[in-house]
Amino acid sequence: MGKCGLFMHSVQHPEGKPPAPAGFDEADPEAQASEIAYFSQCADFPERARDLAALFGSRLLECGVERLKRKNGPRLAAVLGHPEERARLFPVTQEGIFLAHAAVAPISGPAQVAMDHWTAEAAAGRQESDAVWRGVRQTREVAAKFLGCSWDEVSLLGPTALGLGLVAQGISWKEGDEVVYDPLDYPANVYPWVDLIRRGVRPVALPRKPGEEIRWEALRPVITAKTRLVSLATAHYLSGQQPELAVIGPELKSRGILLCLDAIQTLGVLPTAWEEADFLAADAHKWMLGPVGAGVFMVRRRAWEQLLPPLLGSWNVVSPDFLAQPKIVMEEGGRRYEPGSLNLPGVEGMRASLELLQELGPEQVSAHALALAGRVREGAREKGFSIYGEEKKKENRVITSLREPSGGWEKTKQRMEKEGIRLSWRKEHGGQMLLRVSPHASNTAGEIDHFLEVLGRAD
Repeated sequence: MGKCGLFMHSVQHPEGKPPAPAGFDEADPEAQASEIAYFSQCADFPERARDLAALFGSRLLECGVERLKRKNGPRLAAVLGHPEERARLFPVTQEGIFLAHAAVAPISGPAQVAMDHWTAEAAAGRQESDAVWRGVRQTREVAAKFLGCSWDEVSLLGPTALGLGLVAQGISWKEGDEVVYDPLDYPANVYPWVDLIRRGVRPVALPRKPGEEIRWEALRPVITAKTRLVSLATAHYLSGQQPELAVIGPELKSRGILLCLDAIQTLGVLPTAWEEADFLAADAHKWMLGPVGAGVFMVRRRAWEQLLPPLLGSWNVVSPDFLAQPKIVMEEGGRRYEPGSLNLPGVEGMRASLELLQELGPEQVSAHALALAGRVREGAREKGFSIYGEEKKKENRVITSLREPSGGWEKTKQRMEKEGIRLSWRKEHGGQMLLRVSPHASNTAGEIDHFLEVLGRAD
């Protein structure tokens, strides 16, 4: 059985030639080529090429591959316009309307298939195999494409808090060093820096009001000659606002200050390749559409000597024949920060979802999600709702949080539950409950319109 999540049937058959897929026109070479193009998006396509050639014929196989190359994979609009295809790639769409990707998102169909395949292999005594290790390498490579880094700068570690904690604990801090952080960020990107006071480091809270965008002008006054590192989120978990990293990054780099990013609220949906970032961490369970506990931790090669691995084990320390050595020598690449066994089923699921997003087209996914988020804000404003977070003419956020109306949210919650619309509800720092809406590639404009209809008016 193949692992591809785009077509759930096997290319193998006890009698040799398998039956054609439903709707497959054997007399239409163009249709056959289209089918092959879809098949060729499977992660294990090279290994299955022989089966596919037997099924379709080598000439048509080549035709399908070339068509895939020309079209750069499946177009998101085509997938969304094909209910069966959409359901295969995004099974959650069969369960109602899911608009909470900024919380714990559903895994993709390909992720489910990949993880099911791994568990079947594990049950047969093959938790680790050559194919699994190829998948690990492929995961680093596809993650690197999203991060704009080299594959060997990617460690496969989750959750986000682990990566951020490794940075906080691994840097050789000096007494009096300062680290700047956002006190209004998610706790995972606050506590590691506040705790450094025990090591003689001075945590410096960025002064800003809730919902206010982080700009260089606000950051500059707290930067001193003692500032060693600045840690920010690539997007705020409540407002969705992105800091002015295009300005902040170069400014910090010119001053020799390290930049650490919590990228969990952008990786998989918005551009997250920041060349100036020295460290970056993100769990897979949000916009990457992967399982909880899997994630990526990027450390630029230029920062390897500045970040000593605080956790050591047989995987990241050179240990020939599993024997402890008298001298600690670190492994090269992403393994440097991975002390022990990897979360292999999680890695498999994360890889499959990242490959899906790559095939759909990161730019198309971003544009689609931004358009849906804009539709949410426009419709909510028309209904009298106030949007949390400073607004600007050209919005670049996919998260929209609505402020609580005078009558509260209870009736709204009941209506949403009745209609099968899943959202997330989060308190902001002033104590007010927010309704957070976060659409992704799987959602449609029609779903947003239905959400707005069920939302009703603020008054």
